[in-house]
Amino acid sequence: MSDISIPLGERRLEAALQVPRQPSGIAVFVHGSGVDRYDVRDRYVARRLRQAGFATLQPELLHVWQATERHNAFDIELQCARLLETVRWLEGNRWARGLPVGYFGSGIGAGVALMAAAKNPERVAAVICRGGRPDTSLFWLPRVKAPTLLIVEGLDGPYLLSYESLGGKKELVVVPTGSRRFDEPSALEAVGSHACRWFSRYLAEPHPLAA
Repeated sequence: MSDISIPLGERRLEAALQVPRQPSGIAVFVHGSGVDRYDVRDRYVARRLRQAGFATLQPELLHVWQATERHNAFDIELQCARLLETVRWLEGNRWARGLPVGYFGSGIGAGVALMAAAKNPERVAAVICRGGRPDTSLFWLPRVKAPTLLIVEGLDGPYLLSYESLGGKKELVVVPTGSRRFDEPSALEAVGSHACRWFSRYLAEPHPLAA
């Protein structure tokens, strides 16, 4: 894992970036509260995606001191703005120009990823949400045009409502798990397989960003 510092105006965000040879797209991870770029589950999925030919970026959208304050951890507007700034920075890198970008959101990051996809649809080619709270961005879901995969542990009401509200191509996959964290090896393996399938189908296709 290569730790980097992303300059965003007067502040900098810490992140982990890994780029395989000749990547076909970039997966940007948007994690939830209480999770950082060293999270074992996200690192596993990121490794699977790199094996499938995608670069992975795992930014810390909140500074360390901000992440400890509960109101910041659930401020999806703030984190969405940081995510969009991060993608603008990413597109300024020569190696990343022309490569489609996808979001992989979990926890509160699922809502952040979907809000960002709705606010700037030309910047994202595909979205994946692993559990989390996509319903926190319910107002924005009809405006999400990027193909979106919801990976959930059960058909709970909020997940069904979120799925029905999405405005573009979509798929809902249930991965049985004993917890909402997808900690079991079999559940995590299934998440990785579905993520590779979805991004290989949609993130590797031509996209307006590549124009």
